[in-house]
Amino acid sequence: MSEALLSICIPTFNREAYLKRLLDNLLPAVERHHGKVSLLVLDNASSDGTAALCQAYIQAGKPLRYQCNDRNIGPDANVIQSFERVDSVYGWVLGDDEYVYEQTLDTVIETLEREELSLLYLKSETCTETRLADRKPRNQGIDHFSSSTDFARPIGVYFTFISALVFNKRQLLQDPDFAGSIRQGTWIGQMAWILPLLRQGRRFASSQACLIAAEPNNSSGGYRLVEVFGVNLRAQLDAFLPGEARLKRLILHSAMWFLASFCSGGQADAGAENPISALDQVFHDLPAYRLLVRPLLVYRSFASRMCVKVICRFRKSALQLA
Repeated sequence: MSEALLSICIPTFNREAYLKRLLDNLLPAVERHHGKVSLLVLDNASSDGTAALCQAYIQAGKPLRYQCNDRNIGPDANVIQSFERVDSVYGWVLGDDEYVYEQTLDTVIETLEREELSLLYLKSETCTETRLADRKPRNQGIDHFSSSTDFARPIGVYFTFISALVFNKRQLLQDPDFAGSIRQGTWIGQMAWILPLLRQGRRFASSQACLIAAEPNNSSGGYRLVEVFGVNLRAQLDAFLPGEARLKRLILHSAMWFLASFCSGGQADAGAENPISALDQVFHDLPAYRLLVRPLLVYRSFASRMCVKVICRFRKSALQLA
């Protein structure tokens, strides 16, 4: 591994404007931590101005490396390639359309230098013009955890948000069972390194405030929600959290309510004829699903939809305050 503390890898495809926004905000912070942070853009054979943009930064002497694939290998493979290119103690695979607030990288580096962590979770919020224009300092406080269940409880299904998690790759590579465990085609391949660290880790941390902003409804592949955050997530949990029934149940409950909010609003998978059957497959062993969520989703009245929405809104507020 390199001498750097943190490798930031940004997989991208045809998002020149978003990438410029991210790099313009991120590069000054990388320069402040010269030698501690490396920054790499992994271009999935973009046809827009992404290559010219990155070369312009490099020619201007900015601390940026650029790699372009010969062909588009798909978003899943490019994310996994980003993980493989992490050559520091810690890695951060960051979405090209995210926005990293001022001081965020300073807080990340300070936190990682203070003690060795398995995972650092950065809370996020929806990216809006108002929030981007708000330059006031955000709370940079960090909460620390020695229990994986205490750490996971307020995060739940949001472990699938790759940009929110800084991970300890050096610790992960010490796991003899890790090699070859990453699965393509799931849209959440990052769970192959997030979940083992969650299982084996001893120290975790989470930001008290939102330190990044995420562009809403901006996925590039049009994946099906129930398939990705239901079927695929359950398969990953079963594979990487053996013997961790409590931890797995925490994440499954969060995913259950996350999907219930979409299904109750008529936003189920476009390609799924019957999302209930998929939900049955994923959550059949959860009493809350059998006794409450499933009846509410099947009995599609106005009252049942409102009940699901109220519960989901309460749970989302609780997560944001945690």
